[in-house]
Amino acid sequence: MKKLCTALLLSLFAIPFAHANETKQIVLKVKEMNCQLCAYLVNKELRNIDGVISTKASIKDGLVTVVEEPKVTNQQLFDAIHKLKYTAEVVN
Repeated sequence: MKKLCTALLLSLFAIPFAHANETKQIVLKVKEMNCQLCAYLVNKELRNIDGVISTKASIKDGLVTVVEEPKVTNQQLFDAIHKLKYTAEVVN
């Protein structure tokens, strides 16, 4: 009985961690992002999307790397950037 309870408990804890590794990465080109404030705003807007894990914007290249869950769509990312009156396109 103890072995069964231990196995059940371990499986309950393993489920969230199994989904944690299911991420994807996308790189977006944002032409209008040319200053530190722009990068901050883009990062902030993208991180407000449910399922976005992290973002990293580079004003030097005008690129934003987004690590996200599979449920996040490109259209959600585009819409968030469009709120700032910027445009985005997928690089990779």
